[in-house]
Amino acid sequence: VNASPYDNGWIIKVEMSDQDELKSLMNSDKYTKFCEEEDANH
Repeated sequence: VNASPYDNGWIIKVEMSDQDELKSLMNSDKYTKFCEEEDANH
């Protein structure tokens, strides 16, 4: 898992019940920015 988390490290498979929820997911850049902003607020 640690050697290849984005290629061979998957340990679960998620099945979406509502495909429209995918539109609200953040990519890694947006999530990093979100975490930095949250950290600054606390």
